[in-house]
Amino acid sequence: MGIFTSEQLRSRAFDRAAWVLRHYWEEQRDDAKGEARVHSRLFDPLVPDCHITIGTSKNGGGHKEHLVPCVVLRNRAFSMYREGKSEKNVAEMLEKFLRIAKISKAEAYYLDHGVFNGIKLKTAMPVYWNWDTGSVMARLEAAGIELV
Repeated sequence: MGIFTSEQLRSRAFDRAAWVLRHYWEEQRDDAKGEARVHSRLFDPLVPDCHITIGTSKNGGGHKEHLVPCVVLRNRAFSMYREGKSEKNVAEMLEKFLRIAKISKAEAYYLDHGVFNGIKLKTAMPVYWNWDTGSVMARLEAAGIELV
């Protein structure tokens, strides 16, 4: 059994997630509706929290919140594969945007059910956000949730 540094383990986790997404995409790419028929929570067993946790709300924890919703990441990976991007490209995207924070249950409810700029942020990013320049913290910032 090999011994890996924490950075190697982290990199392998993102590579593994990109590989799994690639396989799901290949199995579904001929779907007429273009839907991703794989649960968006597939990241949980593939990428350990220790590699992606960035902080805790100043109001305390109690809820694990993906800063960019898993469904948004999954759909982006599928779009990237449709565009001919590589597993390495997808792994790099995940490494940048797959992050979690511990927030309070009340903050999680507010984030999921409040309306920010006309949309609910449970499964979406704010309307002004984009992949090239968007902050991974945009949802929390829109909801006024601060990390310590």
